[in-house]
Amino acid sequence: MKRFNKSIVNGKEHLFVISGLVISYILIVIFVFFLFSALNEREDLRLQMEAEQSFNSVFFYIKDDPIKANDELQSKGIIGVGVYSYTGKKVLSLGDVPNILSGKLVDNFSSWGSKTSGGTATYNYDNDTIDYIRFINRLTVLWDVIDPTLVKLSDFKAPTVSFPDVLYIVMDGTSYRATQQRLRMMLIAVIAVITILFIFIFRIYRNNRQYRIKLESQRNLVNLGQAARTLTHEIKNPLSSINIQLAILRVKVNPSYKTNLEIIQSEVDRIKILTDKVSEFLHNPEGIPSEFELVEFIQDIISKFPSKIELYSYSTFYVKMDKLRARSVFENLIKNALESGNNPQVEVIIKKGNKARTVEIEVKDKGEGLPKGAKEKIYDPFFTTKTTGSGIGLSITRQFVNARGGSLNLFPREGGGTVAQVILPTSQSHPHRSR
Repeated sequence: MKRFNKSIVNGKEHLFVISGLVISYILIVIFVFFLFSALNEREDLRLQMEAEQSFNSVFFYIKDDPIKANDELQSKGIIGVGVYSYTGKKVLSLGDVPNILSGKLVDNFSSWGSKTSGGTATYNYDNDTIDYIRFINRLTVLWDVIDPTLVKLSDFKAPTVSFPDVLYIVMDGTSYRATQQRLRMMLIAVIAVITILFIFIFRIYRNNRQYRIKLESQRNLVNLGQAARTLTHEIKNPLSSINIQLAILRVKVNPSYKTNLEIIQSEVDRIKILTDKVSEFLHNPEGIPSEFELVEFIQDIISKFPSKIELYSYSTFYVKMDKLRARSVFENLIKNALESGNNPQVEVIIKKGNKARTVEIEVKDKGEGLPKGAKEKIYDPFFTTKTTGSGIGLSITRQFVNARGGSLNLFPREGGGTVAQVILPTSQSHPHRSR
């Protein structure tokens, strides 16, 4: 019960740590996104401020020295300036601007009329420019001082011009684009670093947890070994006494009791063989490997069970393993499958493994399935979900399989039941072949 409660605590700890890591990762990523959003907003404000400064420069240079205005404005990154009527048609211009404002520039044209001050600056991704639009409310300039070679005038002959509704300024947007790209690259780099860091932390935690589980398993095996050595030693002494007494009884008792004595002797011998096997397992789980054909071997095991068991295999597979241990492995798995429910419908499937030179043996049943929460401790020595049994079977079975470089996995079967999957390396000298 203590080990069961400890497994529950470990499961809750695992869930708590994983949830904490995921939530922390999400919160940090959200914080980073907010941080970079703030930096983007700052860049947009800087863009707006520079656009307003450019607006002031336009009038400063035109009024101060109209002859040099074009060169001065270009040195400030201003590509062109245009004055447009409320219909979007150009009235006069300086530099490179469109004849008619269209598209996104006039999407909100009707609402612009309500503005009395300030302008709107937007980045044009198509042309890599910054478009600044501002209502100028009939701002008047002295047109007669502007060099006509720099300014295009249409339909205006008066010495002064009252500006129509819209002033449009085109500015170089390469600096803004470079800043945005730099921010995006920084965002990607920061997210990548955070992700790598969390993956690293998770892997450290996972490796530490696996190490603790392995250490706990080894501690259980050590305890099992100590208990088994003590039990085998304590069992062998009374067995020797029982054998002596049986020899005496064979001489003295009535011959009609001979059959009973033989039954006692048979059971005593079985207990002695079992203790010998446990001792041998503790000292040498690999045993003495020998090469044999797996399908016929399992078919022979199945034939010893009274229940109907379906065997499916379309190839022959040779493996190298101690036969007594192999028999113990598959007898135990088939026995567990048969005891999994009232109508388990056991199937054994032998097929080529996903990895090269491996064979998969699946023992499938349609029983009650693995109990909830049993997956983490199903291989623990002395853990069992049955009302009878020691719980040592799967632990020894896994130890035998692992000793030969294989693996044992238990997982739920689709549609109900359990699948016990054994993966073993095939023999190098006998590659599998189809039947």
